[in-house]
Amino acid sequence: MAAAVTESSSLQERAPGFWVLNGWGPAWVMAGAAGRSADLAELKDALPTARGFAQAEQVHGSSMAVIQHVVDEAHPVAGCDAMLTSLPRMPLVIRTADCLPLMLVDPVRRAIGIAHAGWRGLAAGLPLKLLAAFRHTFQSRPEDLLVAIGPAIHPCCYEVGPEFERSFGPFVQLRGSRRTCDLIGAAIDQFRRGRVAPLHIIDSQQCTACTGSPWYSIRREGQTTGRLLSFIVIR
Repeated sequence: MAAAVTESSSLQERAPGFWVLNGWGPAWVMAGAAGRSADLAELKDALPTARGFAQAEQVHGSSMAVIQHVVDEAHPVAGCDAMLTSLPRMPLVIRTADCLPLMLVDPVRRAIGIAHAGWRGLAAGLPLKLLAAFRHTFQSRPEDLLVAIGPAIHPCCYEVGPEFERSFGPFVQLRGSRRTCDLIGAAIDQFRRGRVAPLHIIDSQQCTACTGSPWYSIRREGQTTGRLLSFIVIR
């Protein structure tokens, strides 16, 4: 089982409810999350030079889209849970409330990507498919890629049924009478099997479902809760 590789101590609050990954990736990339007190309007204010906002439709699958032109935030990119681009000032945005926000950058090819990875997407190999998409679209080498995992549900709070053992094997464990699943570990394992260097992967270590968490959580608060925005952009 793959452990969390590197803890991100660089997820820092830049403005109320607006967090950025400092010290991750090259200087020409900005990535982060907008929490409870921020929404797309605040994100737009924080990125005043953005030419548009590409938002994935998020169908809980493993399909992805390559963004090759400016996208209006009023029209989500249909049928996908992941997006890639090499366009500057074209933020890629996803919404989560327990699922994993995955952010990737190729500092050599100057390309970025983002993914909404729920358990279905992970079971379908979304991280490995992301690596294949980078390789096919930008001729990226996996050993060059940098990966960040944003706030998401951790195994301490993710109780599942026995059916998860078929898809997640060693990442399902018994904790007393509770069966839990480590989606973070499963994602990291796929990236490592795809030859991403272990030290190129960081985990925010932020559990959305823990009591007192500053993030939205369907597991803790129900389906009607809000969604945190995760983003990545080439400045």
